[in-house]
Amino acid sequence: VPALCRQLLPAPAGSSRAMSSGAAPLTGTVDIFGGITVVLTPEDADAGVLAGRVAALLRESREQERCAAWVKVPTAAGAALPVLLQAGFDWHHAQPAEQGGYAMLVQWLKDGPSNLPKHANHQIGVGGLVLTPSNKVLLIQERVSTHASVHRKWKLPGGLADPGEDLVAAAVREVEEETGVKAEPEGVVCFHHRHGYRHGVSDIYFTVRMRAPENVQAIPDGSELLAAEWMPLEEAQAHEDVMQFNKIILAMAKGPILKPRWGRHGSVRSDHFLYAPEAE
Repeated sequence: VPALCRQLLPAPAGSSRAMSSGAAPLTGTVDIFGGITVVLTPEDADAGVLAGRVAALLRESREQERCAAWVKVPTAAGAALPVLLQAGFDWHHAQPAEQGGYAMLVQWLKDGPSNLPKHANHQIGVGGLVLTPSNKVLLIQERVSTHASVHRKWKLPGGLADPGEDLVAAAVREVEEETGVKAEPEGVVCFHHRHGYRHGVSDIYFTVRMRAPENVQAIPDGSELLAAEWMPLEEAQAHEDVMQFNKIILAMAKGPILKPRWGRHGSVRSDHFLYAPEAE
């Protein structure tokens, strides 16, 4: 069972009850990997009885050779957190109100190092390499730059993808939000992978080639940008005020791309985009 827990994430599969003398039963779901997940309610957060119920849960889970115990704590049950931490649970992840508003705690119950998966540690970004029929490229200047060395430098528009948002949809949204330009995505030109970003996450950033009609006005979002304008592609590749890293990407503007197409993975229940080279 411990090896199976390498892929463990809380998932309903069955039920188990932990009893404490004089306390109501604590009910959880047992997943296919041998872990148990409890979802607390505000009523469960009474510290006077919760400590005994948590102790009973851990004791029974070990007796049943569970590999891990997960406890999901909604915001309304936040008073339970000190009790769980005192009982040996550790933080796994948390989500804001717009994504459910909860903290997930976990305790590994087997001997030896934990095989539990870490929470997501990457953010996904997208940039739009938007071209017109006459090969002008859309560039922006940010109002606030991440470093003084790139302040007021021209770069491609872009930003972070929202949860559940496809790459091409994120590129379309970011370009329109920042510049007012509605562009049609074609496919992924390249991506880069960097580490050490805010809150300790890594960054995977995709550049999507896009097309826009000629003579579309770029209107910068004043809250984020100083300027947005169209620049001839060849000029942008040589311009001293275009970020050097963006020049590397611009050099690939006319190269092959990974085209989005619908695909389905065996473990995923819905269709999703598969990005693959263009057919010969």
